[in-house]
Amino acid sequence: MSRCWLSLLLAFLAPGSLAAAPSAALTTPAYDASAKFRAVHIDTLDPKLQHVFEAARLEWLKVLALHHTTDGRGYFLQRAGSTFITLRSFNSFSEYEALRDFRAGVGERIGPDGADAGERYDRGDVALLAPHNSEVWSKLDGFDYSGPGRRLTEYTAGFLQMVVEQVRSDAYQEAWKQIGPALALAKYPIGRASFFSSLGSGRHITFWLAENREAFRSSGSPEQAVAKTLGPTKAAALFARLRAACSDVEVDEVVPRPDFASPE
Repeated sequence: MSRCWLSLLLAFLAPGSLAAAPSAALTTPAYDASAKFRAVHIDTLDPKLQHVFEAARLEWLKVLALHHTTDGRGYFLQRAGSTFITLRSFNSFSEYEALRDFRAGVGERIGPDGADAGERYDRGDVALLAPHNSEVWSKLDGFDYSGPGRRLTEYTAGFLQMVVEQVRSDAYQEAWKQIGPALALAKYPIGRASFFSSLGSGRHITFWLAENREAFRSSGSPEQAVAKTLGPTKAAALFARLRAACSDVEVDEVVPRPDFASPE
């Protein structure tokens, strides 16, 4: 949360002065899905204390609203029950530094009550477990896919499946070059947004994007969709190649938590 996650974020960059308002360098809209990078923070929680974390966040948001400001933390996604991921778009590392300064200056923007409000917010840290860290994700546009209908992003989807994997060879990209167009021909309704954890784990992160959980489950798998256009044998071979090119695969359901998002 406030001081703990800020201290991790500060470690990435050299110290800078606090900003009383967004820097002129902080120009990318917070939830711009076309931006090059995401400032990411991961909070893993003790399920028994998750309610403490959530209550502290909601109280903190009331303070921010009262003072007509934001902490710049970004959009919240809840992964696998008790892990929260926050995302905030940016396009350059000078902008990332401005975002760092803006976040650190939230107490000053609140005013005389800022320190006390921050301490109350920090009480939610009792719920934190490892891993608890900050990362930067780079956008991988070449691995994206947009299905028919409304274009969904990590900021607008009602339900997401998150796949984290260590990609070990170019065979992954070669397989995707055939899978992506085949999904388009099949009019597969589930979108895809892809990232690389360039400051962090060094792994690929994929979000499969749906309007809701029911739409995701009723759409079938990507392999089934590719089989409709390329045939079952070729589809199976392509996805086998994709799987062989990566390791340490994690797959989890993710739901958006706009009720925790920063008032950007």
